[in-house]
Amino acid sequence: MTTIITGIAVAFFVAIMARQLKISEFRQIWINEIRKEISEYITKADEWSETYLDYNLESAQEKKAQGYLKLNTLKYEAFRLYRSIEIRFKLDDDEANELLSTLINLLDPKFSERSAWREEADKGVLQTRMLLKKEWETTKNPFGTIAAFRFFAFLRKGEK
Repeated sequence: MTTIITGIAVAFFVAIMARQLKISEFRQIWINEIRKEISEYITKADEWSETYLDYNLESAQEKKAQGYLKLNTLKYEAFRLYRSIEIRFKLDDDEANELLSTLINLLDPKFSERSAWREEADKGVLQTRMLLKKEWETTKNPFGTIAAFRFFAFLRKGEK
């Protein structure tokens, strides 16, 4: 009888372990993709900010019209990346919402002055690093929250 119970417990434990490992794989893919998208977004926003500053310094109307087209192209490419980043997070994730707020500020003309923009970009990078570090900690130890370890240990202890 003890062998059957132990066998069931081991099978249960192995199933949970396999599930957690698969979830960890998906989390790692998510971390890699979100890191790439945020990096691309900040780069695109930087390009937009530089173009915006050049656009405002330009006095020739023909060059200003070309600058306007480039600004819009960059802005919509950045918005596409922003939306892709935005839909990856849960609505009620406060840390993610703070990050999203910081990221959208990078396309706000009031932050176009280089030092203000750089400060906001650095803030976004720091928020991203902290958020991804937390996700990584969960991913690298998928069994940290599993009660099955304790359950299995309890069963083994009872056999002795």
